[in-house]
Amino acid sequence: MKITRVGLFGRFQDRADIDAVATIRKLLEKHGLKALLDDDAPKAAKGARIGGAPGGAIDLAVVVGGDGTMLHVARKLAEHDVPAVGVNLGRLGFLADISMQRLEPGLNAILHGDYRIEKRSLLDTAVSRGGAEIHRGVSVNDAVISKGNTGRLIEFEIRVDGQFLSQTRSDGIIISTPTGSTAYSLSAGGPIIYPTLPVICLSPICPHTLSNRPIVLDENARIEITSLVFAETRANLALDGRIACELSGDETITISLARERLSMVRISRDSHFETLRSKLGWNERAGEQKKNGGDGE
Repeated sequence: MKITRVGLFGRFQDRADIDAVATIRKLLEKHGLKALLDDDAPKAAKGARIGGAPGGAIDLAVVVGGDGTMLHVARKLAEHDVPAVGVNLGRLGFLADISMQRLEPGLNAILHGDYRIEKRSLLDTAVSRGGAEIHRGVSVNDAVISKGNTGRLIEFEIRVDGQFLSQTRSDGIIISTPTGSTAYSLSAGGPIIYPTLPVICLSPICPHTLSNRPIVLDENARIEITSLVFAETRANLALDGRIACELSGDETITISLARERLSMVRISRDSHFETLRSKLGWNERAGEQKKNGGDGE
């Protein structure tokens, strides 16, 4: 991948965001690259704009912020097949993996070709009522059906490729990509899935039946959720943490693999396991013993 034009994306919600983008822009220009700001950047962020769709206008997208910022712009980047790398200003950062402290060596590695591109699966979620589609959206992490603001459980049926899977009573269900397995799904007891595996995970949220456990399906599975029953208030469908639509109970929610994939740029020397150890605080026992003079056994 030849990189000559780089797009800078972010939410630009405070001075720290704007200052970080300015720092990155100067670093890119020092390497002789053209840095272009997202068209949605405020006037306070100085610099030339992309001026339209990113496809063809830029070779690489640098997304400044946290994982939420990456999710915010990822769908647009995936639609135009623009590879993206995240610079983390947030707290956790599974998607935005270059910290500001490692900014220069991280960008240098990418500009010198020391990177790999991971193709991440996305979900396509369609909601129909009475045979008519009322909403459709693409998500990077997950599609979540939840009970809303009530203490009552909701009930629904799940079918996979037309075959009945279960009738579930719970607080809801999370349908996640491998990328989303370390997000809400992980909090609900779902498995950590290597991000490039071709699977989709279903994780019930606080199921009434304790044997109702997360299940991992082939990524080509077509999941249908119907016959929603709930009391007091309506349920919600959220895509990547944002409410997509309110559910009245007579909808069919269909989730399948999206046509687009997100191209994530990863520095070659970094591994997913290193990210897990760092972000989740796993004990690096052998490394600690070696540091303290032990043999690591």
